[in-house]
Amino acid sequence: MRPLLLSALALALLAGCPSAEPTKAPAPPPAPEPVTEAIPEPAPEVAATPIALSAGSSLTFSARKNDEVDVAGTFTKLTGQMTVPGGDLSKARGTIEVSWFGGVDTKDPARDMNIVTAFFGALDDTAPKGQVGLNSLEVETPQLDVGASTTGNAFVDVGAGRSMVGLALQVKVERTAEATYTLTVTEPATVSIDALGMTDRKDALMTLCGHKSVGDAVTISGTAVFGG
Repeated sequence: MRPLLLSALALALLAGCPSAEPTKAPAPPPAPEPVTEAIPEPAPEVAATPIALSAGSSLTFSARKNDEVDVAGTFTKLTGQMTVPGGDLSKARGTIEVSWFGGVDTKDPARDMNIVTAFFGALDDTAPKGQVGLNSLEVETPQLDVGASTTGNAFVDVGAGRSMVGLALQVKVERTAEATYTLTVTEPATVSIDALGMTDRKDALMTLCGHKSVGDAVTISGTAVFGG
């Protein structure tokens, strides 16, 4: 009987003990915070230094009177500038201003004054100036070494104080120094006086000079030297 009692007592003691709790798995470590890399701000574009129009620049014209005589002349009072950011001609932009008063030379002073006052309406230097705006250059070689040249088209707007007319000029561009560019029109272009909004000025010039006609087409050409 004694072994049986001991066995029963052992079973009772085991039944009275609380069972051990199961071992819990350790909690996973917290997920790392996402690392956001700062995106650097783009460097501000450095403005290109304007290159001033210099001596050696010229703008010529030719117009027909009386249906048979071509009158050629030169605009002699020019100012302007061009920028070539990073030396890239495809980004070049520029302007040229033409002062009419005292700035027309056809080798005939009386005719020059008639053109200035009747056609351009300039009685002094405060009169509105002519404009040539370089909008873009499309050339074979946009980056030129000093001493090199390239050819292509210059897209410009021209005006004489009223309407502006867009032209595509065939040009040769030379880089003669680090900051000197020469643009030469290789094929003269034609602009319409009527398109410039100056038909009344053409009629006034014809009346003043006693011409039987003044042609609508004006041929222009020239060379612009920036820098030097």
